[in-house]
Amino acid sequence: MKLPPLKSLWYFKHAAKLGSFKLAAEQLFVSQAAVSQQIRLLEQQLGCALFTRHTRYVELTRQGEQLLPHVLKGFDHLHTGVQSLSQDSHPNTLNLSVLPSFASGWLLGRISDFQHQYPNIKVRIEPSDQLADFSTGQVDLGIRFGLGNYPDLQSELLTDDSLFLAYKPGLIDVTKTLKPQVMAQKLIKDICPDAERGWLTFAEKLGMNADALPSLEIDNAALVIQATLAGQGIAIVRRRLIETQLQLGQLEIYPDFEYPCQFKYYLAGPAEHFTWHKVQVFKDWLMRQFELDDEQFYKHQQSL
Repeated sequence: MKLPPLKSLWYFKHAAKLGSFKLAAEQLFVSQAAVSQQIRLLEQQLGCALFTRHTRYVELTRQGEQLLPHVLKGFDHLHTGVQSLSQDSHPNTLNLSVLPSFASGWLLGRISDFQHQYPNIKVRIEPSDQLADFSTGQVDLGIRFGLGNYPDLQSELLTDDSLFLAYKPGLIDVTKTLKPQVMAQKLIKDICPDAERGWLTFAEKLGMNADALPSLEIDNAALVIQATLAGQGIAIVRRRLIETQLQLGQLEIYPDFEYPCQFKYYLAGPAEHFTWHKVQVFKDWLMRQFELDDEQFYKHQQSL
């Protein structure tokens, strides 16, 4: 015998458990007539009556009672199978795809705190400028800097960022006029939309043409920071990527310029990954770290 449609069996399951076509319809958000029709189709295909109809309720016939446990078991197996697809097969390993600049400029300096708090979770970091291919099962979560629009993935906002003029201590004297000091330096430019807009805004503020100045263009924020640390010039960089260097006194920022980034930091991944315990605790840890960084940064700026 050909198996009946799952829809008919699904309606049968609800009507049998509730003892009412009306209550089953309310639970399924369909009309009572729709439930009656599906039950009727099922009975026709099976060649037997499954319910005895009464005025206000229905009760299973002998054949209905015989069928019900198999239907319940069948749907339980289906539910278990579907659930298994979203279960975390490696709950003690967190595989992260992270922008190289964020990995070197922020995450690596702080990840030991997460490992101390969650020693049972092994962290694996894959630095990459490209959004990960989650279909391979090798990546649990991505950290990206953008607009949060990642096709077929869930994204959750972590925090924002701002661009600052950064330089080695001594290159800029904040007590003197800024424009001639800038014109005497090489500009280290990060080739990205936010940094480009930041440079244009900075140049406009100073009344100068940034393109007319000597510059070194680098398509990598981490290398821009390295060149700045080496004293190769001045750069406009994201604050979160240089917070460690600011705290250590390796870099300084000009206090009267801040350009809010259009892009923001997001967690990205398949929706079911966000239900995993290791992802939830990592996200909570990230949020706490960002809040702590903000508190320390603005406290430090006020003390200057």
